[in-house]
Amino acid sequence: MASNHPTFPMPIASAPAPAPAAVGWPRAVVRAVEYIEQHLYEPVCVDQLAAAACMSRFHFARTFRAHTGSSPMEYLRGRRIAQAQRLLREGGHKVCHVASALCFFDQSHFVRSFRRATGCTPATYAAGAQPRAA
Repeated sequence: MASNHPTFPMPIASAPAPAPAAVGWPRAVVRAVEYIEQHLYEPVCVDQLAAAACMSRFHFARTFRAHTGSSPMEYLRGRRIAQAQRLLREGGHKVCHVASALCFFDQSHFVRSFRRATGCTPATYAAGAQPRAA
């Protein structure tokens, strides 16, 4: 069944993820981050990330948080928000299509997550407004 909204290119984030080797992350965390970068436009769960890291789910979650400062899903959401910012800056993309393409549950979930991360709504961001000071 064909989708009625545009497809987006593979991720080229405006705020690139830190180079894992440069920050001294273990190879398992590097593999998980690479998996995240390659699957921004697909549903991803902790079990998939743990498998990519070749670790049990619980050991992976602890290790990932210890080295990145966030849970695997928080990190994934942050990378998706960064990608959404890039797409919205490009213009021509509807907020609902960006939300859907980046696997947010719905537009409301996307708007809440985006506002929490940036201080403004995606529509305001797309219109060129700067986020409020935190």
